[in-house]
Amino acid sequence: MLNAHNVLQVAKQISFGTAVTAATAKLQNVSSFSLNPDLQTRALDQLRGTLAPTHQSALDFYGSNATFEVSDETFEDVNYWLDSLFSVAAPGGSGPYTRAYAAPTTAEVTPRFNTFQWGQTNEVWQMQDASLTTVTLSGSNNGGVSVGGSIMGGKVVAGSLQSLSDRAGTRMTGCMAALAIDAWDGTVGTTAISSSAFSWELTINANRQYRSYLGSCTPTAWNDQKWSGQLRLSLELNDTTDDYLIAILGATNAILQRQVEISYTNSTTGLLQIQFAGHSMQAPQLFTDRNGVMTYDLVLDGVYNPTLSNWLKIDTTSAIDVLA
Repeated sequence: MLNAHNVLQVAKQISFGTAVTAATAKLQNVSSFSLNPDLQTRALDQLRGTLAPTHQSALDFYGSNATFEVSDETFEDVNYWLDSLFSVAAPGGSGPYTRAYAAPTTAEVTPRFNTFQWGQTNEVWQMQDASLTTVTLSGSNNGGVSVGGSIMGGKVVAGSLQSLSDRAGTRMTGCMAALAIDAWDGTVGTTAISSSAFSWELTINANRQYRSYLGSCTPTAWNDQKWSGQLRLSLELNDTTDDYLIAILGATNAILQRQVEISYTNSTTGLLQIQFAGHSMQAPQLFTDRNGVMTYDLVLDGVYNPTLSNWLKIDTTSAIDVLA
């Protein structure tokens, strides 16, 4: 069997703990996927008058985890991953369709839990209760938008594939991107930064955990702890971007705080807009090199901004209304 024949199919679960065995969509943009069943076992230590390693064993718990990578994401499919990290977004509009995501501040999110079918004919493995616990989105001037991260799940059993067609989608590229960096008390998205940024990387950690109770050996509940996030911008050193360095290194008793907006726009049919508020907790290396050009990384850790009323918001627009 060839790895190139593997596919990843997905179905939305109605409730946590109940798998949906028939997939409803094919996630054909996935470039890598690794599924890891997690068995927590014990070899029982007993005084039986023997030097044998053990006579009995026990299975106490089993769940699963996975990692994934999408090297070139589309405006449409990025919503599958965002729905599984944030609360499920209700689509607005009548085509194209808008979705709004926000990091939790007071109430827990209600993510989309998925059942994945992974593999190929005669070798398919089903992962239930799958949701994202960490995700990294990134982009560069000469590439698309990548999405990757860690997935938590429940039982892994033999599964089956459905006959599902490939779906159309619009790929995001660096030439669609725009960057704005604004003052802490300003309006996010106002001050455009042009001819300065080479790449960006946003990491979000929901600190999600699954748990079980007496009477169950598989996950039966979940919760998030405080979320965290970090945004890294690779910038050319110039008259615009050195202002951030001056603020970081010249301050006596203050930390650089900024609002950042990264947006990918394809006419009126596609949008990925990330709004992030953060402060610089570390001094950058002076300097990094990009093909002979002086650069540095501006690193911001997420912090609540009262003007933004959050530290992280993501909005999307796409041609897809229902995520199968």
